[in-house]
Amino acid sequence: MAGWAHKRKIQLTGFKGQEKEELIDLLLRLDCVLIDSKKYRNCTHLIAKQLCKSEKFLAACAAGKWILTKDYIINSAASGRWLDETTYEWGYKLEKDPHFSPQMQSAPKRWREELLRSGAPGAFHRWKVVLIVKEGDKRRDSITRVLEAGKATIYQSQNAEREITHLFIDNKRFTTEREKHLFEAPYYSVQYLGDYLLESEIQNFVEDSHVNACLAEQEARDTESDIHLVEMKHALIKHMYFAQKMKQKSTQIDQLNGCNTEVKNNDLSRGTFCILEGLVEGHFFPDVIGELSAAQKYSIPPVQHLHSLLEQMLQGNTDAVFSAKFFHVLYILLQLDPPWKSPSMLRYYLELLQCPICMKGTWSLLEMLVRSCLYCEKFCHGVSGSEKVNEERMVHKTLLKFFFNLVKAEVEALIKSLFEEMNSQQLQVMPQTVLLKTFWLESETSVLFTKHINILVDWVIHCQREKYRTNDMLKHEVSSLLNGILGTVVEYWILSGFIMDKNVFQQVADNLAHYIAISCDDFSAQKLKVFIDSIPSLWLQMFVAEAVFKKFCLQRNIIISTEPLSLQKIVRSYLPALRELGMHETVKMQNVKKQKIGQWPCPQSQRALLMLNGDKQNQVEGLPDLPEIICSKNPSLSETLRVTAEVEALHTKENHQSMVKDMRLYKTNIKGETALHIACIRNKVEKLIQLLSIPGVDINVKDYAGWTPLHEACNHGSTVCVREILQRCPEVDLLSQVDGVTPLHDALSNGHVEIGKMLLQHGGPKLLQQKDSSGKFPLDYVESIPVKQELLDIVRPEETVESFSKHVEDDFHSQQTELWLILFSKMLLNICSVYNLPSPFTLTFKELGCSNSVPLVVNDGQKLKNSFVADWFVDLFTRELETFQKLPNFLHTISMDLQHFSGEQMEALLATLETMAKTTRPSAFHLSNN
Repeated sequence: MAGWAHKRKIQLTGFKGQEKEELIDLLLRLDCVLIDSKKYRNCTHLIAKQLCKSEKFLAACAAGKWILTKDYIINSAASGRWLDETTYEWGYKLEKDPHFSPQMQSAPKRWREELLRSGAPGAFHRWKVVLIVKEGDKRRDSITRVLEAGKATIYQSQNAEREITHLFIDNKRFTTEREKHLFEAPYYSVQYLGDYLLESEIQNFVEDSHVNACLAEQEARDTESDIHLVEMKHALIKHMYFAQKMKQKSTQIDQLNGCNTEVKNNDLSRGTFCILEGLVEGHFFPDVIGELSAAQKYSIPPVQHLHSLLEQMLQGNTDAVFSAKFFHVLYILLQLDPPWKSPSMLRYYLELLQCPICMKGTWSLLEMLVRSCLYCEKFCHGVSGSEKVNEERMVHKTLLKFFFNLVKAEVEALIKSLFEEMNSQQLQVMPQTVLLKTFWLESETSVLFTKHINILVDWVIHCQREKYRTNDMLKHEVSSLLNGILGTVVEYWILSGFIMDKNVFQQVADNLAHYIAISCDDFSAQKLKVFIDSIPSLWLQMFVAEAVFKKFCLQRNIIISTEPLSLQKIVRSYLPALRELGMHETVKMQNVKKQKIGQWPCPQSQRALLMLNGDKQNQVEGLPDLPEIICSKNPSLSETLRVTAEVEALHTKENHQSMVKDMRLYKTNIKGETALHIACIRNKVEKLIQLLSIPGVDINVKDYAGWTPLHEACNHGSTVCVREILQRCPEVDLLSQVDGVTPLHDALSNGHVEIGKMLLQHGGPKLLQQKDSSGKFPLDYVESIPVKQELLDIVRPEETVESFSKHVEDDFHSQQTELWLILFSKMLLNICSVYNLPSPFTLTFKELGCSNSVPLVVNDGQKLKNSFVADWFVDLFTRELETFQKLPNFLHTISMDLQHFSGEQMEALLATLETMAKTTRPSAFHLSNN
């Protein structure tokens, strides 16, 4: 034992993998004791890969131990004996390094020499310390070992002496008033230990404590300021989510969060488990559900048994009663043992929510469910030729609904944690949830617009288009669920930003909302209005409204600010832009009335193509003229776009339209055209009929440019093909468009009047009310007045072309201006709602834990901003508050700027603004010393 005591005791820090193994091999050749531990263990020599603030490095500094480079081991092993340590010590040579100051480089050497010179047992030997760090926090144990290595005396707060010299707190945690004022000693953040050992000069610390006292006082002030800032940020976040939290009290979330507090035995008893195994093997699945339901209060159902039941359901081997009982078990499970209860429960749900046969993860299951519900695709392990297709799709929809309820509950639990667990340590990563594991891969957590979220957005947009083509109620329900899941994803992203103290708003605006706005470019004003209204997330709704509004402004060469969305930008940039849009449309209407119908020039497309590779559109001109008598001599927009699409198709590598898995049916050429497109282009009627007879065929499939088979039939004059499509495909989209070009535009711009008549007989007057991006209605492509009247008589026999054109133009103008006003309203009202600006908010000094001597009394946003150090969130919130408090000053300006608008939407907006303006004075933030 005596020999062991005099041996070198070596610890390593910073080394990993092969490098660490090689050093250990060298150490085994030398006479020493290797202490292979992640914790500091009173070694004599610490071998460090680099300068750092790890536990072992700080503890060795505080204890005056040798801290050496790895060359000490390498050269000693080469010599076969231990060499002198002096030249291998960190700090022996100082180098110019932007990452490590000279003070930090020399710290190990300085502390070893100072402790040796003074005879002090450690760097903290006169410290009397109380640690106010959460029990169970790993950092508490680590800090304790560093302090003990430096010979500090550590007391429990309840047993501490009055002569405490240092009070250490976690500045990410609120300390109670009693803890902060129990001792007269200054308090420090835990980071102070590293700064004291590595950054501060040693001023003869044994003899003279004056300098340390000054440093301690400054550190105490800085720490107190940091704590006040953290408390203020938490209070602001609570204020923002107060309305949602109150709403949760009357919803299911309280039940979900009110988890069973009894300690459960997660494993079933051996007897129960054997019974379940026997029932599963005997295919007595209804009895399995009964046993699981009865045992749920005492244990968690095994995943393998739930998978056995789920497999039967997905293969269509069960009835509605069985499904109802199964989902009852799942919802009870979610109520009693939610995924946020513990990491093990999160793993449980991730294992549960996957195909019981494939076992490819939650995303794979979600994708299969959606494709079954939306595109009637066969489930991965469904039974071929099943007669229960509708029942199976209903099960898939119900499972999708459970997933939505689960992830929604996860987000609501996060909101609840903002109010109940704000004192916990700040996370450096996104909160671990089923939602995170489904939509983000490990390497994608810093990005919002991941591949899976991109696909989710495409599903949502597809559902919005299908809403007007089908009466399938299940598809409408799935549309609502997918919209809800997307909104939940965005809410989770925003919450994660607050929890990690990162500004993540701009990724929603620049990436996600921008993509949605482009994807909706073929929506009419009415469809766009309905879609934006349906977005459940106020954040996403606000950013999508901005993206669409900006697109309208850019199309009309209206200059707007490039700064991020804020209340100030809405009032000072978007409000004048809204006025210009109104004036622009009024002038345009006046010019339209002066022009002869059908004589507008045909400008190039303003939209271009939504290509997967993002290339810009190449413009192509020089198209053949149309027949003189019937159609305008100007080249049609559809022809221009088709030539453009041929150029763009050379750059496109994949087709993102995959509605069914029949690869032969949807095999595409270089332009993305399917067999349906080609049959219509070549007027191959028999081939078209054969293709339309295939189950699940999608007549609305688009090529890379966005053209459907009906577009091609109308463009190429394939009259019989058009007739067959109209007769055989009631779901055909007659309003599908590219840059506003509908099939009717395509037919009439190319002189195919008979096709135009068939379309009108099938689709009615709404087909004549669509305007392309050149500003033309379908009849504008027909020059002959008698032919125009003949076409109009099919749907409006009592009306003349002139009167019809006038009221259609008026209706279009009305819809456009209403949409612009709605977009502006969504931005303005939503930004006030998400920050909860209209609600009063009072914060007292006692809530902040401030001393009476700290001057923090503020009555408005500017003073609040000046009272704290610069912080992105406090700065952002206070700027919104300042602008909101000036809202009464803008009311007259807003009324004047909106004089070009009228209607209920306008009146509702002004009434809401007036109500909000009245609340600005009482809603000012008050920080009082009560």
